[in-house]
Amino acid sequence: MAAFVKAYEMGADGIELDIHKTQDGVLIVMHDENVARTTMGRGYIHSAPYSWIRTLDAGSRFHRRFAGEKVPSLDEVFSFIKSTRMRINVEMKNQQIHYPRLEEDLLTLIAHHGLEERVVISSFNHDSIRRVRTLDAGIDTALLCTDFRPVDALYAQQFRASAIHPSYKSVSPDYVSDATRRGIQMRPYTVDEDHVMRALHAWGVTGLITNRPDIARSVVG
Repeated sequence: MAAFVKAYEMGADGIELDIHKTQDGVLIVMHDENVARTTMGRGYIHSAPYSWIRTLDAGSRFHRRFAGEKVPSLDEVFSFIKSTRMRINVEMKNQQIHYPRLEEDLLTLIAHHGLEERVVISSFNHDSIRRVRTLDAGIDTALLCTDFRPVDALYAQQFRASAIHPSYKSVSPDYVSDATRRGIQMRPYTVDEDHVMRALHAWGVTGLITNRPDIARSVVG
């Protein structure tokens, strides 16, 4: 949560996070499928109850001033988002582990908080994005892709996605132009250098996913 609060303080329009599902069905915020890299514990999220994951220290591996940070539930983060005007990009991390009913549970939680107009759902699992759009035709969705395997706007339309989230290394003026022409938004990741931000902004991307919202705010401004 410290990172999300900091993003708000730095003037970010929104935050991006990854979700997994615990053994007892709680949607939690973490990048990896395993808790070992970012907490003081070990084990896979899908085989652990949230009550145990909540006991883990998720801050000390980054800096001692973050000691005691907890692994947040998505419900907790949504409550924070509601207190702001920020948007939220929720990435479903289900390309390696299949979490049953992940799409349904995510949409239910979004509706519970009334955040339908402020959420973007993204994933490298493009079939999962197609399922989201089948369940809710109005929700904003995005296909994630790497610089090794970029996807074009025509492909995105086949999955009924409203946006592409590519690696910034694969983005070109023609790539952005084609997406814009087909009504597909483009938000490259992870753009942290000001000269790259300026180029992408000049090419007409919809948004920038960055670790440096303060620099991005200055560039876009």
